[in-house]
Amino acid sequence: MANVLVIGGAAGIGKQIAEDFAQDGHQTIVADIQPLNDSLMHHCFVDTSSWDSVHEMASYVLQTFGKIDVLVYSAGITKRVALEETSWELWQKTMAINLHGLFYSIRAIAPAMMKQRSGSIVIIGSGSAITGSGGGIQYYTSKGGAFGLMRSLVKELGEHGITINVIAPRVIESQMLDSLYPTEEAKQVVIDQIPIGRTGTPMDISELTRFLASEQATYIHGQILLLDGGRTYWNSPD
Repeated sequence: MANVLVIGGAAGIGKQIAEDFAQDGHQTIVADIQPLNDSLMHHCFVDTSSWDSVHEMASYVLQTFGKIDVLVYSAGITKRVALEETSWELWQKTMAINLHGLFYSIRAIAPAMMKQRSGSIVIIGSGSAITGSGGGIQYYTSKGGAFGLMRSLVKELGEHGITINVIAPRVIESQMLDSLYPTEEAKQVVIDQIPIGRTGTPMDISELTRFLASEQATYIHGQILLLDGGRTYWNSPD
């Protein structure tokens, strides 16, 4: 049984991941700014935009549970805006949660993993960082930063027996998708661009996350795994 910390696990994709780890029998801790009502999981508060809050959360979790074997970072926000509509406040908030919070979390948890010489870090990123579509400039930039952060840690973490990878989903059924494509007609236009003919689900991401955290995936390290049904690299038929 592993100790699993899911940051941003109170709703949406993160909640699915946390629930599935818990149902698999792992001790699962959800850290989120939102409350959680689930008897299978432990909950603690965290504001991922705050260095102090993240480190206080990490100290509490490590003191309470002894170690963290798996860290999943699933916190994130998005909003579709044009360049001229991108305010300083929106830029700062998106970076604070999507990118700074990711760094704070790894910085707070990784040293303990390094001491135990084992661990798995899975970052829930976005294929938007590859395509530049599906959100706003602040979102693409923050998710692209997650790619760079992951790559910068491959050697340092790998030497201590820790794997780190990014899952880059596109068009996943969620509140975020509903906000970007608010009508069924808009969603259908996107689905028509996906070769397998459907949107992704939180379960798709959860399955891949749990695989990357498993013993079967210890040689997968420093990778960006695009989870998009083939949409990104599909060319329209003649």
